[in-house]
Amino acid sequence: MERYEPIVARVLGEEGLLSRAFPRFRPRTQQLDMAAAVSEVIGQGGALVVEAGTGVGKTFAYLVPALLGDKRVLISTATKALQEQLVERDLPRLLESLAGEFALHRRVALLKGRANYLCLHRMDAAILAEAGRELAADSETLRTVKEWSISTAHGDLAEISALHPSAALLASISSTRENCLGGKCPQFSACHVVRARRHALAADVAVVNHHLFFADQSDPDGAESQLLSQAQVVIFDEAHSLNTVARQALGVVLSTGQLKQLAHDLQQVGQSDAPGWRDWSDLALELLAARDELVGSAGGMQEGARADWSEDVPEVVHGAQWHAAWRSLTAVLQRLLAQLDALTAVSPDLDRLHQRVVATLGALMDLSVTEKAQQVRWLEWQRGELRLAQTPLQAGPSLQRLWGTGLVHATPDGEDDEGSAWDEPEKSGDPAPAGKDPRSFIFTSATLGNDDTLQRFTEPLGLQHAKVLRLGSPFDYAEQASLYIPEHLPAANDAGHAQALAHWLADVLIRMGGRSLILTTSLRARDIVGDVLRERLGAHPDIELLLQSAQSHTDIAERFQRGGTYGKGCVLVASNAYWQGFDVPGDALQMVVIDKLPFPVPTDPLVVAYSNHLETQGKNPFKDFALQEAALALRQGAGRLIRSETDSGVLVVADARLTKGYGKWLQRQLPPMRRLSGEDEFQAAIEALTRTSTTDRPSS
Repeated sequence: MERYEPIVARVLGEEGLLSRAFPRFRPRTQQLDMAAAVSEVIGQGGALVVEAGTGVGKTFAYLVPALLGDKRVLISTATKALQEQLVERDLPRLLESLAGEFALHRRVALLKGRANYLCLHRMDAAILAEAGRELAADSETLRTVKEWSISTAHGDLAEISALHPSAALLASISSTRENCLGGKCPQFSACHVVRARRHALAADVAVVNHHLFFADQSDPDGAESQLLSQAQVVIFDEAHSLNTVARQALGVVLSTGQLKQLAHDLQQVGQSDAPGWRDWSDLALELLAARDELVGSAGGMQEGARADWSEDVPEVVHGAQWHAAWRSLTAVLQRLLAQLDALTAVSPDLDRLHQRVVATLGALMDLSVTEKAQQVRWLEWQRGELRLAQTPLQAGPSLQRLWGTGLVHATPDGEDDEGSAWDEPEKSGDPAPAGKDPRSFIFTSATLGNDDTLQRFTEPLGLQHAKVLRLGSPFDYAEQASLYIPEHLPAANDAGHAQALAHWLADVLIRMGGRSLILTTSLRARDIVGDVLRERLGAHPDIELLLQSAQSHTDIAERFQRGGTYGKGCVLVASNAYWQGFDVPGDALQMVVIDKLPFPVPTDPLVVAYSNHLETQGKNPFKDFALQEAALALRQGAGRLIRSETDSGVLVVADARLTKGYGKWLQRQLPPMRRLSGEDEFQAAIEALTRTSTTDRPSS
């Protein structure tokens, strides 16, 4: 700690560098405590887990010691939006402040997943395939992409405002690990993914996201494996989602969307590279028919629904239909494999198609095994596609080696070529090279557990031996925030609860001029509340109603901060991702409403499997899992309300269970807000909320 702490204090402490550089920066004891702990683990190596409550300023608490050292740093965040915030805002302003006093120069790079970058080869193929077709929309978009491709330096598809992220054409102009040709690609030397990876490998600080990090840890050619092998300091921000992401990466997933894309590429590549050699259209149609048969066997599943697949046949499907669809898909893939066997040498694209069919058949074989120890299988319906998935119950057993040695693949600087020098990894588990400093892992989030051991985070990830630090929020919640539990509404499990909540809220929202976030625990409740408020707020155009939709998370947050079209106020009705990472300080947000206690869905196959797993260990699934998960989610949702020392507001939890039995324990997990005892006190609190600007941001 002696190596870093005095310097960290010079930057983050009273009268420190950042206090002088940023008028709105406020030194915080908790931030200094976290920075000191991060400094110590960077100097000594090992793992540190830090729960840093809202307002601690955890970003600067880990960035300052990481940047002031001379070690290579890899930062992984939960989302692309957080990646961009780090690279475009936090790192530049911090480096600018540190540069003068410490003569600091640190190169920073952002690396996203393949699908975010233009694939020049696939774009050319799409343009060629589009020629002569009467698809005006796609043709126009392709022309826009082609024009942009000439001038773009990075090939990041987010640069094209005219191209919506959900555009159907997106898959045809970007690559995946399955369809990328690597060093055999004719556009390899100009490839944007290759350039982004090389830039990241050359940087002192590389920023990735959790999905990208874990997706490539099992791939010896993956860029993130190379980044990890070179990084001496690895930081996971918003680490609470790591177990879920790691389990997905360690499992097997096959979607009908993948089959659709395979059929598309089969026809396009076949007609381009081997016209007349096979009836490519018929082969593609056969695959699409098998895909449709599989989708049809699970007809009736709702958006976002999951179905248990612990037995031979998933619970929601007709057995005979399911088996027939499975046989059809297997037979079609085997025919495709036979048709492609003799054509792998014709072109790299046909060779890659052959590999994709082999991999798809392999996934089918893995998914067909009914009983696997410590694994869970399920079906999921997402955006019109069926996902077949199998994941381990916990990621820890597979990750302990990663945290223990820190070396998965030690590889030289070289070509980013799937089939190049990066195919020569050292044996996994080899110790760090002699003379190198030990690697440090730092895990941090505002919500990691419900007690000081943080065991609920460390145990599933195999981090039992990590140092643990829990820091509370510096905000004065008792002074800044109030909690109200409206007990006059129907019970949370009543069918009319969401509608009654929305009607009651409408009058409150009108009085407040919006300025509210409504978080629901289900898509159904979100839609009901949204429909009611759309009708009730229709006569108040100065209040803008925002609904979670295809609009990006970042765009919605910025619009909310501005107060909508008229700058008066917004109401956002949302679920899922908006329980976390939605950051709107100031008077633009002064009320957060949670419709009911956020317990895990008891019929979710992952919840069922994990509950059964706990029972075999003699634990209580409700007390040791469901209640703990609800507490963490409740804290995450409540954390949207107070984002700076000058914020004020009301948290409404519309679930009377919070006042009884286990609900009292859950209530104690919330920040220590003043409890409003009835409707009169609530209305008085709403009246007291002012429109005085409170937009000063806390330190990052």
